[in-house]
Amino acid sequence: MNQETASAVDLDGEFEEEKQYSLGRIILIWFLGTAPMFLLAYVVTPLIIEVFNIPPETPPFLVFWPFMILGLVWQFVLSLIIVKKECGDIKWSTIKRRMWYSKPRNPMTKRRSWWLLLWTIPFIVLSYAAQEITLPDVAGSLFPFLENVPHYNLGPMMSSQYEGMWLLLGLTLLTIPFNYFLGEEFLFRGILLPRMRGVFGRFDWFFNGVFFALYHLHKPLGVFHQIVFAGLILSLPARLFRSNWMAVVVHGTEAFVATWIILKVILGKI
Repeated sequence: MNQETASAVDLDGEFEEEKQYSLGRIILIWFLGTAPMFLLAYVVTPLIIEVFNIPPETPPFLVFWPFMILGLVWQFVLSLIIVKKECGDIKWSTIKRRMWYSKPRNPMTKRRSWWLLLWTIPFIVLSYAAQEITLPDVAGSLFPFLENVPHYNLGPMMSSQYEGMWLLLGLTLLTIPFNYFLGEEFLFRGILLPRMRGVFGRFDWFFNGVFFALYHLHKPLGVFHQIVFAGLILSLPARLFRSNWMAVVVHGTEAFVATWIILKVILGKI
């Protein structure tokens, strides 16, 4: 596969010529999307906790959450900057073509149809089944110091202490569009996935999952779990059907679960 271009012809007459990224450019874009989140997690958040004497019993994730949203917004802005630089504008028609936000395409017939979104169902089932699988703590075993870094997760917030705190719902609703569409999906599936085949060939979907997993350095103990499942559950359907709506739908189902959990906390149902 030529690393400069890869061509495809749809049955509807659409001709696309996709310039492929070099490995260096892939790593650079990954770094630009990942580094701010890493700094916000391990430099800014601990500094805020120390400077403002945040009580130790306050879950670190509650402090990190607004900064996480800021990092996701940056990924959205970065994606638009890249599209503008490569395509000359950021019209939706341009974004849709460049970032594969068209109807899913049948891998066999090459015909496009929204009905193909039904194929997200087995991937959604697989995503929740994967969460029930306990993998060995490889990261903790290889890098013991990770046990001592801040851990950002919702677990410690599952407490009656936060009953009536409607701010949590506001943060959740602000997080959802950027976490499951405009931020992570725009950058990793929209910007990177269509341009990775020149380097990684038929396994571009797997390595897209690897880069997505390694982006989660602010959740270091979950990185190896993400490497195993992220490519298979999110990137593979997007690549197979040549439509990133597949990944958005699969990834976005988490939004309903997260909202339900937060509502239970606010309503004191935990």
